[in-house]
Amino acid sequence: MKRKVTALLTALLLTLTLCVPTLAWTEYGAIYDETDALGSDELSDLGQYTLPQLTEALHLDLRVDIFTNEDVSEGTTAGDIATYVYKDSGYGWGEEKDGISLTLVMEPLPDGSYTLAETDWCVYAMLSETRGDGQELSGLVYDAVEPYLNNAQSWTGEDMAASAEALCQAVNAMAATAADYLSADFPTEAQQPETVQSGEASKLGDTGMNYVFDLRGMLSDGEREQLEDRAEDIALRRSCGIYTLFVEDFTAYGYGDDPYTALYQIYHAEGLGVGEDRNGVIIMLSMKERDYAMFVYGEWAEYAFDRYGAEQLENRFLSYFSDGDWYGGISNYLTACDEFLELAEAGKSVRSSPLPAIGIAVAVSCLIAFLVCMILKGQMKSVRKGVDANVYTTAGGGLKLTDSYDHYTHTTETRRKIESDSGGGGRSSGGTVSRSGGGGHGRSGKF
Repeated sequence: MKRKVTALLTALLLTLTLCVPTLAWTEYGAIYDETDALGSDELSDLGQYTLPQLTEALHLDLRVDIFTNEDVSEGTTAGDIATYVYKDSGYGWGEEKDGISLTLVMEPLPDGSYTLAETDWCVYAMLSETRGDGQELSGLVYDAVEPYLNNAQSWTGEDMAASAEALCQAVNAMAATAADYLSADFPTEAQQPETVQSGEASKLGDTGMNYVFDLRGMLSDGEREQLEDRAEDIALRRSCGIYTLFVEDFTAYGYGDDPYTALYQIYHAEGLGVGEDRNGVIIMLSMKERDYAMFVYGEWAEYAFDRYGAEQLENRFLSYFSDGDWYGGISNYLTACDEFLELAEAGKSVRSSPLPAIGIAVAVSCLIAFLVCMILKGQMKSVRKGVDANVYTTAGGGLKLTDSYDHYTHTTETRRKIESDSGGGGRSSGGTVSRSGGGGHGRSGKF
């Protein structure tokens, strides 16, 4: 009877365990975390996709290093560590070693968490004279990340999730500031490659429009003006800019060969967005290779269009572009944006339902538990009652008791720095994939 009860309890525990998400090691790419305590999906996306892509597009190495102070000599500052790591690890883009790094030196607490003092972080930058002033860039980045790293409530060690969120905000601010600083390199019309069609504007403002930028002539004048009026109306009512960009070839602007990264930089270079947080949604269609990208930026916009919401928004209009219906696609895009923002204002923003995933998890867990019970039950069939008490004793008499010991002498853990993978998160032909940006997120692919 005890065996049956044990089997049932074991199965129940397995069921409950399988219904709980498991913790997994996350690699961060351009972000190195020695504490292993700041893991999050957003931080992973930033390290594996956003920073490497921006590095390629900006020709500026973007790095984040989080260390502990356990082996740091007395008197060594975060600046000393940042300088040494930057040079010793071979950071920097090209021969000039252009780059910027954010270094945190955290203090471990007895409960396994970590805290960060206001003086234990540093911004380090190197920039060739032809591109700007490294000191100026580091100062701008320092000012941008300071509100998140000097927020004492986020770094007490009591809530590492809050620390991870603050770090993500700091990394986003670093990336956005670096992109804004280097936006002066945005090519003029005379400097653009020959692939740019004559008459294509180098700055979106040259079109005379504020929301619909048709640099490829896909719309008639009447269609463009009508859509412009609708987009402006939404922006005024919903406090969120809704933008559309048609170009011949997005690579002509000098922002690399990835449409998402190019759109991210165009958004910042053009100063798009509504309000102090520059809230906005922009879609770009590059006609040469039928490349597509969507970028969402700003706290309010990212709330109304989270990653699931961005995917659902895309489903409302992208097929029109695939069929060559440019006006219909933008019209449906504007309508959907207005609806999504209205739902967000009512506190009913578009979100995925967890019920299907929960149902599947429970079903799988129950199935596994059932199989475990059957296995245990089968094993119990071999158990028989002893007819003689001697079967429970040794030949020499007495009970047979065995002590089992596990001896642990030491554990050796080897850490390796995860190098950036600039090839991560590619495009899918005929469709789109989710992407994250340095402060913002979106989609990219083909249409």
